[in-house]
Amino acid sequence: METITGTPQELSIQLKNLKQDKIYELKLYYPARGTQANRYFHKLVNELARYNRSTGYAISNEEMKINMNLAYGTLAIDDFGTVQGAKVPHGTNMKKWYEYSKKYKQDDEFDYYIFYKRTHELDSKEFYQLIKGVEAECKEVGIKTLDDIEFERMMKAYERGE
Repeated sequence: METITGTPQELSIQLKNLKQDKIYELKLYYPARGTQANRYFHKLVNELARYNRSTGYAISNEEMKINMNLAYGTLAIDDFGTVQGAKVPHGTNMKKWYEYSKKYKQDDEFDYYIFYKRTHELDSKEFYQLIKGVEAECKEVGIKTLDDIEFERMMKAYERGE
């Protein structure tokens, strides 16, 4: 599989040289996330879920990840700056369609949801905010977290894509 990258101007030149009888997919490039910050996030989420299960609150690691993203994540915004969401018939299980959705109001006929970005779509600033929120939850129940210096070092590596 051939991959080409570049700015729109650079791509326009490269596109002319592609085989014209083939179909291609063009998508926005996102640099790879550093694995250390991602592992740390999942470690904290899993420990928090384990803590909750030990207190009698049945929650999976995935449900905890979703809950933390809804509490500390970033709203999904379209290209025009509009918050993404849905108005659905009352009682619709929105989690079936988009797990990072939060109901914010309802009326007699409809439930209204806002959407949050999936965790893999977050930029470094947004991911930093999410991890800091999860850390606060962990500290509240006695789960150990990185000290500030270690955390800053990890986030700098994350920004560089290490």
